[in-house]
Amino acid sequence: MTQLPDQSRQRQPENPRRVIGGFRFKRKGGIENFPWYADPLLRSILTAATPEAAEEGNRYAAAGQTATMIVSAGKVVAGVQGRASRPYQLEFHFRPWTPEEWESLITALSAEALYSARFLVDEMPPGVATLVQSLSLGAPLVPSKPGGKTASDPRITCTCGGQQPCKHAVAAMHILVERLETEPLLLFTLRGMPPKQVIERIQERRTLSARGESHAHPLPTAASDHSLTPPLTSQMEDFWRPGRRLHDYAARPAHAHVPHALLRRLGASPIGGKFPLVGLLASIYDSVRARGLRARDGDPTNGT
Repeated sequence: MTQLPDQSRQRQPENPRRVIGGFRFKRKGGIENFPWYADPLLRSILTAATPEAAEEGNRYAAAGQTATMIVSAGKVVAGVQGRASRPYQLEFHFRPWTPEEWESLITALSAEALYSARFLVDEMPPGVATLVQSLSLGAPLVPSKPGGKTASDPRITCTCGGQQPCKHAVAAMHILVERLETEPLLLFTLRGMPPKQVIERIQERRTLSARGESHAHPLPTAASDHSLTPPLTSQMEDFWRPGRRLHDYAARPAHAHVPHALLRRLGASPIGGKFPLVGLLASIYDSVRARGLRARDGDPTNGT
């Protein structure tokens, strides 16, 4: 008697179940030539994964198998559809900077207006990575040690139960890195603070600094003490005689340079808004000055 197959046992399909409206890796250049703030993260997960997981994860990414992705402070949660009836749930846990480390970084970033100016146009200057390294923070700017262990950055968990990074993690990482290419400030979110809050704290710190030095340039002596100015009647005989020669002025010691002297003297602006006006103007002045210096020095990388 021939035994019929058990119809109650449902076999998984050979190919992953199709996702409608999923996140598809659509980058024309593939995985090549990602910017410096995105490339290490993708390269590291492809290296850490097994060849089979890396290859199938690439196919999942191109096919749009990542059904959902939510990025929050220090964590990314994604759903990746495989051969099972429901998407596998995976999480990337990034190492967040402590409040003390963030305070140290904000202080350093606020010292240079160039950073806030570039952040406002959603750009990540390469100098930020070097600055983070010099501050000896608990984690670098760009995560590059993915895995399933506690010390990994990011630490990966997936309901598939496989070795990490699994193919589902590889697929989701393609989508995250492609997003990082156009939203580099997302790195701040992965380290625990949204970009908007980072910019606001930098601008607030710069405004407080400018307000504290609003009287950096003292008023001229003649304006503050009229007793030092002799009356005109006592100068009648010498009134038309030439005064000091130009080289006499050149020999006088120069005053110490104070950046943004005019803005500091004016003090905080009464105009409200999303960002302090004084900080924004200071950022613009520094950005224009930097470009002008590069143009003067014939820097071929200077933009127009």
